[in-house]
Amino acid sequence: MEAPSFKLHLERMGQINYEYMYRVALAHFRARFPKLEIEEDPYATLPEDDNVPMEVEVLFDDSDPPVA
Repeated sequence: MEAPSFKLHLERMGQINYEYMYRVALAHFRARFPKLEIEEDPYATLPEDDNVPMEVEVLFDDSDPPVA
């Protein structure tokens, strides 16, 4: 059984890794295309996202898909 703090730590590490990889990709993009601009902040909370229903916790199903 995993401790809740361990699970939260893994989720936080995943978020940090995602943000770091985004910044690396953005730096490469800006170096390659210095005249182009990026307008959207990927971490901004957008008004259209406020009304999206989301589950608090979703169980992961790693079973094999049914064979057709």
